[in-house]
Amino acid sequence: MRRVVFLLPLLFAGCSCQPDPAPTQTPAGTAATDPAAASAETTPAQGEGLGTIAPPVLSAVAPDAPSETITVRNYIYALLGSDRKSSDAFWSGGHTSARPDDAVLRGIPQLRNLRVDTDIPIARDTAQPSRLREVPVRIRAITAEGTFHYTGWYRLQPRPDGSGWEILGASLQPALE
Repeated sequence: MRRVVFLLPLLFAGCSCQPDPAPTQTPAGTAATDPAAASAETTPAQGEGLGTIAPPVLSAVAPDAPSETITVRNYIYALLGSDRKSSDAFWSGGHTSARPDDAVLRGIPQLRNLRVDTDIPIARDTAQPSRLREVPVRIRAITAEGTFHYTGWYRLQPRPDGSGWEILGASLQPALE
């Protein structure tokens, strides 16, 4: 118990939650006379603490645009509707090919329930920020004939105007579960 009492003052003496001292400003046109102060002004802070602001995350799309996973989910739920133009608008160029990559989902008859699970998007290029993303998906479709499972991915790229993501390609395969 005595050890705790002796260590308590040491704990608060070097606490990182104490505010940093206010930076000293030199009048304009005068050079700092202390070499340590001059180097502190020109070099970045070493060992940034919790009080610093993190640099913004680079993104290839607008900051208020839906994420890649939300784009894929919105597309799949739009696909279930009867208006194919609204679901095709999620694809690059605003339309799919004659045989879409995810034709298996487009052809599910008498769909009763659909569950879409997405994983964290994977960058498929080395650009910073990434301009080609792949979203892994697991889909469970319940129909009048039974339950079907699919696994695969959707590849996305930024829209030409940077307003959000658009689907570039997909790969879905039936899975046994």
